[in-house]
Amino acid sequence: MPKAIHHRFAHVCILVKDIDAAIDHYTHILKALAPQMLKGKIAKMPSRMDDIDYLTAFFPAIGEACDIQLLQPVGTDSVLAQRLAEHGEGVHHIAFTTGHLPDTFTELKEQGVRLHGDNFLKDGSNPKLQIVWVHPKYAHGVLIEVMDEYKLEDGWLKEA
Repeated sequence: MPKAIHHRFAHVCILVKDIDAAIDHYTHILKALAPQMLKGKIAKMPSRMDDIDYLTAFFPAIGEACDIQLLQPVGTDSVLAQRLAEHGEGVHHIAFTTGHLPDTFTELKEQGVRLHGDNFLKDGSNPKLQIVWVHPKYAHGVLIEVMDEYKLEDGWLKEA
């Protein structure tokens, strides 16, 4: 019998115009609604995936709960910047983690799930983390990120 792979609903990513303002606003929201998410350090970090530069920050959840990620494009010519200009701020994607991305990738393909490409992408802030995307047309308008398990350390995304 194959070994069970751990999966979890990891985070919701919100595309924003101004990450500093968003960090401030989410800090106020979470003080009232989920103060435990403010116990860890919130660090704004530059990152890159493929040719897309962006700033990101995570509000860490406790235990198996869902983190909140903020995402601001850097520059005006990236796919992220174009999406922000066309659709405004809002949910960019939801993310799931898996204990073994190659096996999960194979399972998604076997289930007939339409993926956005057939290659693993590397997270620019931590190249050891790999990512695949479920195409939003398959997921009824929702972009789904599937990535290696991660942890947040002093606000920074690290491999688990």
